[in-house]
Amino acid sequence: MRIEMVVFDGFDELDVFGPFEVLSMAGFDVALVAVERPGLVTSMRGVQLQVPEVLHQADGVVVPGGGWLNRAAEGSWAQAQRGVLPAKLAALAPSARWMASVCTGALVLAAAGLLTGRRATTNRNAYDELRALDVTVLDERVVDDGDRVTAGALSAGLDLGLWLTERELGAATADRVAATIEYRAAQR
Repeated sequence: MRIEMVVFDGFDELDVFGPFEVLSMAGFDVALVAVERPGLVTSMRGVQLQVPEVLHQADGVVVPGGGWLNRAAEGSWAQAQRGVLPAKLAALAPSARWMASVCTGALVLAAAGLLTGRRATTNRNAYDELRALDVTVLDERVVDDGDRVTAGALSAGLDLGLWLTERELGAATADRVAATIEYRAAQR
């Protein structure tokens, strides 16, 4: 199973690397992918990555947050405003098994029309904004709505990775990964 994790200038590091490590340890084929073209991507705290691939075709897609709450010039809010990433997500959604988000990445999924009428979560400071997009917001670390799975802020990305691992590979694999990273997951 191939999982593509979208990275863009201004992404939050923990939103990406928490679930990346969990999903990789579980045995998934996980790739960091850019939105439009391969190349250098810089996180919100200055971590630079050379990203060789572009979002194109995956069984699962994870969208991080970063820069939404302060309307940063780069980050998830900027991606939603530009419209390229939401359009690509909307185009890929019918062929993907699921689309997931961490933190304010949920608002990017919502901008793509992928959470309309659905249950989801995001950073608590963005609940009202997500509700305004016709989303039923739940105060949970992970909300599974079938082919859309969302996680709350930052560290909830670890829970998302474990949730998806259990869902796809079973509880024993998720428990093994949780034990390996010495993390007690939220109730799955």
